[in-house]
Amino acid sequence: MADYQRARSPQQKAERMSAIMDATETLFAQLPYHEINMGLIAKELGWSRSNLYKYAATQEEIFLALHSRANRALVDDLMASLAGKKLANAEFAHEWACAIARHPEFLRYQSILIPIIETNTSLDRLVEFKKNFALMNESIRTLLRKHLSCSANEASDLSLCLIYQAAALFNHFNCAEQVAEAMRLAGLPPIEGNFEDAYTSFVEMCLDRLSQ
Repeated sequence: MADYQRARSPQQKAERMSAIMDATETLFAQLPYHEINMGLIAKELGWSRSNLYKYAATQEEIFLALHSRANRALVDDLMASLAGKKLANAEFAHEWACAIARHPEFLRYQSILIPIIETNTSLDRLVEFKKNFALMNESIRTLLRKHLSCSANEASDLSLCLIYQAAALFNHFNCAEQVAEAMRLAGLPPIEGNFEDAYTSFVEMCLDRLSQ
């Protein structure tokens, strides 16, 4: 986007932010988080850094927006896959895990959300993000409540548990080459199995516990 022109209307500003997010997502698919910076994002866009700062104050702000976008796509997928269906826990767990597995970008953002992104974000921006996250995931909590006939607090706790475990298992089964090599040199057995099967088992275990 070398022919940069400053956005004036809300629509143009939204388009600029979307372009920033797309460029950052492209970089994150190729590089670890700690190798990405505002200068690299600006270069990917073909902008100057000063132009980039007109739309995003920090790198973390961009990643919060990316997490929200990926979360919205995930919620929509989960609802399309499960809403209105009467399924046994095993079937529900399988459909849930398959839907989550279709959104690896969300799992990558989630894995760095708390330890990195949220700790380097302004309080005002973080409050806004938390409110939007809660609103966005209300339909998921309702979905779990209907399936399990559980309380609102139980559904809320379960939804967070499932999200956190999904990110952890995804990282386990998609570890960096250096980690896999370190395990080999340490004489540890290679990682066996796959994310979907392991996550399905975990989700089913959680559902069964709350169904008792």
